[in-house]
Amino acid sequence: MEYAHYSRPDSKRPVDEDHPVGAILSSKKANEALTRNRELTTVLVKNLPKSYNQNKVYKYFKDCGSITHVDVADSLMKSFRFARIEFARYDGALAAITKTHKTIGHNEILVSHLADCTLWITNFPPNYTQRDIKDLFKDINIVVLSIRLPSLRYNKNRRFAYIDVTSKEDAYNSVEKLNELEIEGYKLVIKVSNPLEKSKRTDSATLEGREILVRNLNTELLDENILSDSFKQFGCIEKINIPAGQKEQSFNNCCAFIIFEEKDSAEKALQMNKTLLHDREISVSLADKKPFLERNEVKRLLSSRNSKELETLVCLFPLSDKVSPSLIRQFLQEEKSVNTNEIKKVLLVSDFNGAIILFRNGRLAAKMLMILNRSQFQGKTIRSGTITDMKRYHNNERNHNMKGSKSSHINLIQNRPTSQKKENTPNKQEQMSNDDFRKMFLGERKKPSSCSQ
Repeated sequence: MEYAHYSRPDSKRPVDEDHPVGAILSSKKANEALTRNRELTTVLVKNLPKSYNQNKVYKYFKDCGSITHVDVADSLMKSFRFARIEFARYDGALAAITKTHKTIGHNEILVSHLADCTLWITNFPPNYTQRDIKDLFKDINIVVLSIRLPSLRYNKNRRFAYIDVTSKEDAYNSVEKLNELEIEGYKLVIKVSNPLEKSKRTDSATLEGREILVRNLNTELLDENILSDSFKQFGCIEKINIPAGQKEQSFNNCCAFIIFEEKDSAEKALQMNKTLLHDREISVSLADKKPFLERNEVKRLLSSRNSKELETLVCLFPLSDKVSPSLIRQFLQEEKSVNTNEIKKVLLVSDFNGAIILFRNGRLAAKMLMILNRSQFQGKTIRSGTITDMKRYHNNERNHNMKGSKSSHINLIQNRPTSQKKENTPNKQEQMSNDDFRKMFLGERKKPSSCSQ
């Protein structure tokens, strides 16, 4: 899990507690840096009328500057509303603050920087949604303005969220009441977000080059003691990770990850590549920065021609890159009554905005293919199909979006001369007078009489 509530030191600057913005206005460079900091481009609006929604808030503050996002939340007693407005630039937030004490209807609003009100929370149950997180705070009488989840595009195991509340006091009360609270066997970690503090990332060993991947192991070699005895000669071993499920599925090409305390030790261990370990040739390389096993399995499935294997899978699309495999499993179990033992695996396919679900048998997969299509998932309609269906849908959507963005204004310009030509083209009916119509009508009436003669 990645402790991503901290940014690079050069992207954040110290902020004075009493004067959160004035202390860093001393130079032009500092002022330019402020335009990129969410903490200083976001304002909190209090005491809005109950009728004010996101659209009304946007219209009222749009003259202050470019608005990136608006969130609206009811107060605990539902007597008024809060709004969280994120501007594209710092000066937009400053302009918004000038509207404080103005009256909207019968309500005098208060506008201020949203400072020290952001929380970072992690280690909640994997199947938790935004609604579940919001309910945690509702139970302790704290209003949540917004919840921001990370993208799972490159790492499905990221599980944390940024939460904005309405006051500094609420932020610290949340930490006091929720930190280390145990839910479904998971102990919550919640802190007031501070970009200036640092916490070591859980994937730091990979990023620092201290982790190696050992492949082509048989099930007998999936033993920490055997691996430790074989690799400790290169340096102190910090940890050995053996992915679960390999022994149960009787893989003959298993793998393990070994983390050393020093980068040099990992580099020295590479000399074990293509050597024999208990009479079996192994492969040793530095661990990839992205989840190696899952990415390779997704690639293999996307190009697979194994009809028996393809019959056991169903693709779901389009999905947000913030949807985790755990949420998909929960959806299948609770909404579609699928037994957890019948789901073999759920793989995210970020390149096609979808997921691949592997079932235990083809009969269930065929059934779910029909049941899941056009289902409602997190308030949106999703489709189900084969890998080919998912690829085709993604490519069609992409081509449609590209054509729409490139040609919309061009089409308007091209169509204009055409419409003008139509307007300038002589219309015979419009040029005919009433006398012409009368003559035409009388002429038609006379024809039968002449024939009768």
